[in-house]
Amino acid sequence: MGVKEDCSIIEAALYAADRPLTLGELREILETSSETYARKLMDEFIADYGKRGGPLMLTETSKGTFSLRLREEYMPKLEGVMSKAKLSRGALKTLAMIAYKQPVYQARLADVRGSRVYDHIKQLTALGFIESRRFERTRVLRTSRRFAGYFGFEDDMDNIRERIEELMR
Repeated sequence: MGVKEDCSIIEAALYAADRPLTLGELREILETSSETYARKLMDEFIADYGKRGGPLMLTETSKGTFSLRLREEYMPKLEGVMSKAKLSRGALKTLAMIAYKQPVYQARLADVRGSRVYDHIKQLTALGFIESRRFERTRVLRTSRRFAGYFGFEDDMDNIRERIEELMR
């Protein structure tokens, strides 16, 4: 295959993925062992997306993952149609609190948000936005890689918190 076909395959993979993809994953999809080729292709592809100036942008995170995202200036106009996951206002507030305070104890979250939080946690876990692990008599919650990819955050607790603070300003 040629460069153009490889770029189309990468674009399709990034569109279909529910999270950012690593260079290694993209190399597997392209069926190439050359990290140099894949890296060069991604650098050119990011530059190409930058020149297009359309609603989509291709980004690389500090962790070396790549994602295809909607530019922020388009988000307010598309809020009504961007509902892949139908989350209630309460579930979104619970998710925001988990993202900001993570790792957070489920019992502590229930103290602050009320007993409906247990339904929110079930829904958020089913959607793959949060991860939960047992800790003594409660659970410890944190956001998942899917959350990071879906909402355009890097998969790093500190960076998610910083990004939320930045958006709140």
